[in-house]
Parts: sequence; structure tokens; C-alpha cells
Amino acid sequence: MKYPVMIAVSLAALASPAYAQDLSGFRIEGRAAWEQVGAKATIPNRDFDDEDAASPEFLTGSDDDNGITYGVELGYDLQIGSGLVIGAYAGADFSDSKVCNMLVEDDLACSDLGRTFTVGARAGVPLGQSSLVYVKGGYSNGKFKVAYDPDVTDNDDEEPGAIAVFSKSRGGFHVGGGVEVGLTQSLYGKLEYIYSDYGKGSYRLGTGEGDPTLGIGSDRHQVALGLGLRF
Repeated sequence: MKYPVMIAVSLAALASPAYAQDLSGFRIEGRAAWEQVGAKATIPNRDFDDEDAASPEFLTGSDDDNGITYGVELGYDLQIGSGLVIGAYAGADFSDSKVCNMLVEDDLACSDLGRTFTVGARAGVPLGQSSLVYVKGGYSNGKFKVAYDPDVTDNDDEEPGAIAVFSKSRGGFHVGGGVEVGLTQSLYGKLEYIYSDYGKGSYRLGTGEGDPTLGIGSDRHQVALGLGLRF
């Protein structure tokens, strides 16, 4: 139900009276978003046999989780004439999403996304005197905590045992777009969609050369609402 509620609130904001607004200058905004974080785990099959075609060389599993993120974004925009706005931004958000139950036989890997830093650029077309339709894109850096258990059949719950735990930052990219509407001469509201891809991280499960490597790739879909102040 979170997604429809966000859309209803945003439509109400878009229906508010528009105010003449200069779209150039510095801005700061608070953000809240519904997100879906997905992850795919890959690990070598311990029982793989070259002569057994039915036994795969790698075991894989995937899952996703929904959650809420909160964050801030700082930016600067420059309006060029009446038909173009360009800008740059930097932001940070914090997630409570945890992707777990990615079972590959008896193996379980859990991936927690904590904070994400972003930097990027955007370009848009003004609508009237106070609104903006824009696209954006740039670099994302997410902090992940990964836990791995090679045999969850001995566990009493769904959490992995403390077999291997990693905390690592992963860089990737994000792209998206949205609508920004002036609520007063300096206050604006926005609705936007963002897709982020954090790439694939590799985690060595041990210190020896023969120890397997766990690979986890992650991405994220967000629908965000923002309330900002333009200076």
C-alpha cells in the first residue's frame, strides 16, 4: 500500500496552485522513497563433477526486498533561456532493505544495503513559471553488509550463521527522471523514479587459494518524494 499512498500524496501536491519561481540557484531537499532492492548470488558448486552434466558448476539464487529510504540532496541548477535547465547534485540516503533467503542448495547469503552516496547531473524542460520535467544520472556508491552460511539446515531460524560476514562499499550508476513543482516562490515538491545498479561484488570465503568466492550483484528501483528549498 505504500506505493499508491505516495502517488496520491504527490498528485495532491501537483494540483496545488503554481507560483512564479526562478529555477536557477542552489537547492536543498529532504527525500523519502519506496524502494525494491534485488540481489543475485553465485557460488561454485561444492559437488560439481566434470563428468556429471546434470551437476552445475555454479549455484545461483536471487530475491528482493521492499523498504523505505530517507535522505537529503544538495544541488545547483542553471536556467538557460526559457527552454532548458541544467544542474548538478550530490546526495545521501539510508536504507533498511535486507535481501535474504537467496538459497543455493543449502547455502544462504544475505545482503543488507545501508547508506548510498550519489553524485550526478540533470537536465530538464521548464513547464510554465514554476514546474520542471527532468532526467538525471550519475554515480552511486552503496555500503553493503553480506553474510554467508554454507549449510542453513543446522539453523533454527532464517538468518545465516556467523560463517562469513563482510562489509564493503560498491560503486555503480543510477538513472532516472521526475517532475518538480513550485509550491511557493522558494519551496518545491517533486516526484521521481530512480534505477540504481551497484554491479557485482566478490567475497572470498577464506584465506586460501582454493577457497570459493561468493559473488553478489545488486540493483534498486525507487519511487521518491522530495520537498526542497531553492535559494
